[in-house]
This record gives sequence, structure tokens and C-alpha cells, in this order.
Amino acid sequence: MSATHVRVRVGEEHYALPIEEVTEVSELPARTPVPGAPDTVLGVSSLRGQVLPVADLSAILGLGRSERPARMVVAQVGGQRAGLAVDAVTDVGFLPVASEPAGGRHLTGAALVEGDLVGLLAVGSVLDAIGGGRG
Repeated sequence: MSATHVRVRVGEEHYALPIEEVTEVSELPARTPVPGAPDTVLGVSSLRGQVLPVADLSAILGLGRSERPARMVVAQVGGQRAGLAVDAVTDVGFLPVASEPAGGRHLTGAALVEGDLVGLLAVGSVLDAIGGGRG
């Protein structure tokens, strides 16, 4: 994997996803609720004719939410694909190698970037947590 990542903000926290596991970034689309879905799932959305589960990254990571998510990062690992609702996409670019150990089950480590501690997301683990939108 390259050192290029998509950096996002969720609440006051900063995270990064490897660019190879991000297919696109967009405004958070309208969603249709899914009865019986986990609390982390905000619903499903149609993305170019394909149904895509949309999940709240804040809820997956166990963070509180102070604002409504505004953006969606579509992530894909193998056959798993889902939209992740985030507050903002802050940067796309080089991220240094993780200098801190992983602090949670959905993280591979953390790096200090411009004074912010950025958690490196294990995208496969995040997608597993929501069912990943196989297909």
C-alpha cells in the first residue's frame, strides 16, 4: 500500500483511509432507512444504480456526534463496499508511517500530522462491522 491516504474528520477526531480502499468521496446522499439494521447503519442509497449501505463512522468507532455528517467516503475492500458518513474530508495526500500503536479494533495505528493525531483505519474491519455491502 502507498502512503497516500484520504483524511477525514469525525467529531473532533481525525482518521485516514488508504487511497487504494477509497472509490469516491461525495456529499452525503439521501438514504432509505433499513428496518432492523444496526444503529451504525444510516440506511441505503442508490449510487449509479447500485444499492449501497451507508454507515455512520462515528457510531462504528464509538464516538459521540456533535454535528450531522456532511460527506460520504465510499470504501471498498475485496467484495465489501459501503459508504461511510463523516463530518468532513480534510485532505488527500501523503501520510507518514504510523508512529503510535493501534488504539482500537478498527485501527492499524496512528500518526502525528500537523499537530493532529490521525488514526489509521483498518477499512476491512470497519466494513466487517456493518456487513460491508457485499456485491
